Formats: sequence, structure tokens, C-alpha cells
Amino acid sequence: MACPRRRSSVTNTEIDVDDAIDEAFLTLGKDQSGSLTTGQVEKVLKHLLTLKDPHNDADSICAAIDTNEDGHIDTHEFHRYIHPTVATYALAGKPLDVEDILRDAFRGTIESDTVVRNRIIQTFMEATHDFEAASRKKSWALPVNKGWMHKLYGDIYDDPSDESAPRYKHNRGAYLCRRLAELQATPPNAKSDEGKAKEAYRKSIGCASEQDLVGFCGSWLRRLADEGMGGVGGEKCHSG
Repeated sequence: MACPRRRSSVTNTEIDVDDAIDEAFLTLGKDQSGSLTTGQVEKVLKHLLTLKDPHNDADSICAAIDTNEDGHIDTHEFHRYIHPTVATYALAGKPLDVEDILRDAFRGTIESDTVVRNRIIQTFMEATHDFEAASRKKSWALPVNKGWMHKLYGDIYDDPSDESAPRYKHNRGAYLCRRLAELQATPPNAKSDEGKAKEAYRKSIGCASEQDLVGFCGSWLRRLADEGMGGVGGEKCHSG
């Protein structure tokens, strides 16, 4: 079922704004509760609001609204978040355009998360370059396998397989640093459960050696620290 047409009338009332959002939620929802998964909320947002980076911006918005991180957002949570902006528009006598209201309501969290996310990506790329440069010094003849580093990035930040990882990327900064610190550390006993688990993980992402994994994770942590996002131990990493 298609979403209803986006409303932008200058004659909208506060009730019209609520109705437009409720209609979009109910159109995509499975029942009259209007509760949607984050994937469905992304579709609602695409209908109601033009986003520069739909997937990541929707992640930021859902993280701001879904404070209990249960992965479901209902209309009450959505309305509660945007109503201060609706009230500001009404008080100022501004047209209650749904898209303008949503853009203003979510601008702060989207811009803040974009800055942090870009810094994390930049530190990853710098750490990758560090690793490649160090490898070239050892042997110009051997190609540098960077595939496992991108798999690591995906698994501990972009789309973690670990069920204990924060649901939203907005909240994964500290998790990223903790996982990097864990992978950088060398288990005292390689044959212990911890040592075997780390070796299994290293092989699962295609990393050739323990030294490579430890070196790369340490480099990424240092790059994060240089950006003020965490220490080598990861305990000060910011969410983002």
C-alpha cells in the first residue's frame, strides 16, 4: 500500500500535522497500534521528509525517539519528540508545514551524528592507510589485503552481528572502542577460551595473523584518540 501524499499546506493546524504523521504510520503499520519497526520508520521518513542520507539519518532519528531501544516506534513517541517544534512554529505564527517541522525537529541530532560518524569513518580510513604503509615497508612485493579490515568495520560498527551491540549507530561509539580494545589485547593463554574465541573471530573476518589484527586495532584506537573520541583503552569513546 502506498503512503498518502505528503502534506505541506500553509493552512495546516497542529491537529493536521498530527494526522499527517498518524496516517503515514498507519499506512505502513501492521495494526492499528501504529507501532513500526525502524525499517518501516525509515520508509515513513522518506515519505514525510527529504533526507540527504536516508538510512543513516533515519538511524539518528530513531535513536533520538526510541529511548528504550526496543526497535519499535509508535506515534506517541514520534509526536512527543516533535511537539516542542510544532509549538514553536505555532507560537511564531509560522506555517505548519510538516516537512519543515520535521527538518527542524531532527536537524540537531542528524547534524551531530553526521559529524561523529564521518570522524569515525575518517579514523578508520587513516588506520587502514597506516596499516598499508607499514606493510609496504616490510615487503613491496606482497599485496596488502584490506578486505578483512572492512569486514571488521562492518562487524563492530556499521552493522554488528553481536546481539549485545547497541541497536543504533548513534550509540555505537563506546561499543566500537571497547571491541577494538578487546581485539587489541593479547590473551595470556592462546589456548584458553578467550584465546580460541579471538582466533576464531580473526579467521572469520579473513585476517591472516594475530599481529595484523592487534596492530590495526591499536592504530584505529590511536586515531580515534587523536580526534578526542577515546583512549587506547576505549573507556572514553563517545557514542556516535
